[in-house]
Amino acid sequence: MFGPNTHIKSTSVISYSHRDNEFFDLYKDTIQKFQKLFNLKDYDILLIPGSGTIGIESVIYSLKDSVHVIGNEGVFFNRWEQMIQGYDKYGKSNQLFCQLETSNSSYFERENGIVDCISSFPYYDIPKNTEIFITCSNKQLGSYPGLSIVGVHKDIWSKLHTNNVMSYLNLYRYYTFSKKYQTPTTAPTHLVHHLNKILRNFNLNKLRTKIDEMSNLLVTTIGSSNIIGKTQCPVITVNKDIIPIEIATRYQLYGINTNSDNYQFFTYSCNEKIYKRFCKELCQY
Repeated sequence: MFGPNTHIKSTSVISYSHRDNEFFDLYKDTIQKFQKLFNLKDYDILLIPGSGTIGIESVIYSLKDSVHVIGNEGVFFNRWEQMIQGYDKYGKSNQLFCQLETSNSSYFERENGIVDCISSFPYYDIPKNTEIFITCSNKQLGSYPGLSIVGVHKDIWSKLHTNNVMSYLNLYRYYTFSKKYQTPTTAPTHLVHHLNKILRNFNLNKLRTKIDEMSNLLVTTIGSSNIIGKTQCPVITVNKDIIPIEIATRYQLYGINTNSDNYQFFTYSCNEKIYKRFCKELCQY
């Protein structure tokens, strides 16, 4: 519990394929809603089937030149470094960083870079002059997992391989198909449909207020000295020793079934009543 996407509701009914006009209209409307809602009109928005991790790999693969990971060290810092080395692209031509390194709830920001904002967006804005950003349909947006969202600034396509590189990681292929409101592979129509529905009613101020309030509630209950990293954040991290195992087991805290030393609370995913009930039980323990 308290992990990303703990609660998702949908009554979507799809009666068309990804090569029908209905999907083209849906794709176009979804992209336009996303650009307008988050003021991202200077970016080409690409929808790529797969998690945010697939989006990161697509960017690394698609760049012509080398990539260097900067920012706060952690699980995702190390993961992207390994991926870059696997593609033999280690160098300093482009800088990639996690805006929110969720493994330790640390924040980093730099202009003119490539931003992993999978866990940070849209609580944190896309940094100024970002060249490429990567996020996903789930996490804070609250839609189903399985759709990576990549934003490429319209002025930097020359830094990426063109369409003659035959790979389904090639961002230019997605860019070419997006001009016809399609994807090069079979599109997950139900995911795009649900994301469109989420964006239609999305309230950014409400999301940010909830994250702030649930962060404050958890920090007040657990104690700021027991928090790892930021204390007002989409992801609050605490050492497992701080939470009694009985409570952690009852609530199936995020991290209880992993080798991590920490539990994490995603401060946007559950109903406020559940956070309050957890904190009350922890205080009474």
